[in-house]
Amino acid sequence: MSFKVGALILLSVLLTLALSAVIMLIRSMFMATRGRKITRYPAPRAALVVLDLQEGYSGTNTRQPVTIPPANGLISRVNSLIDRATLSGMEVAYIRQVFGSNLFVRLHGGKRQGKVVIDRRIKVINGNDFEKNRTDAFSNRQFEQLLLDQQVDQLFLVGVDAAFCVYYTALGALNRGYKVTVVTDAVMSRCKMEGVIEKYRRKGIGIITSEEFPGKRKTIASI
Repeated sequence: MSFKVGALILLSVLLTLALSAVIMLIRSMFMATRGRKITRYPAPRAALVVLDLQEGYSGTNTRQPVTIPPANGLISRVNSLIDRATLSGMEVAYIRQVFGSNLFVRLHGGKRQGKVVIDRRIKVINGNDFEKNRTDAFSNRQFEQLLLDQQVDQLFLVGVDAAFCVYYTALGALNRGYKVTVVTDAVMSRCKMEGVIEKYRRKGIGIITSEEFPGKRKTIASI
């Protein structure tokens, strides 16, 4: 085999690997998943989904500036929504972003951790803790199965990043027939939120504030 032929083969292999990496990146970051449509339930439930509020994204020493401590209202607001969802009998689920490639972590604004855990400031009330390796949380089949088992037909999304993981999870939910609402003062992004919210509207994603969230509020007994 001549040097020229060997070089062409090597170049071909490298180009194939590069193309595969690009396709993987596009699939991971910019494509919502598809799945079977949900059915009509006799007593449908709602769920609050907490997306990517995890150490390395929203904890200390992170590249995601929107949630660097002290949390500028986001963490406490999400915790309040978790309380209200619990009092109302909603399901609550937590999603963590876990990538095998450090490049993907960096592109998502995160810091590589030895073990990816939920942000320690977030209230964790159950074991509904799921990993995903794409922007769309429905890439985790156990998360999808939880919603089916609990007969959930409506999702309320909070967390980061509003322009990517929240957005593509919302699209994955719409693809399956869920009603989807984003709590706009409980999500954040490095992108301009005005443009993100307009994108939600165009796709038919509901938009509310935490004041409009349907969960019950805690009451303080009078003395």
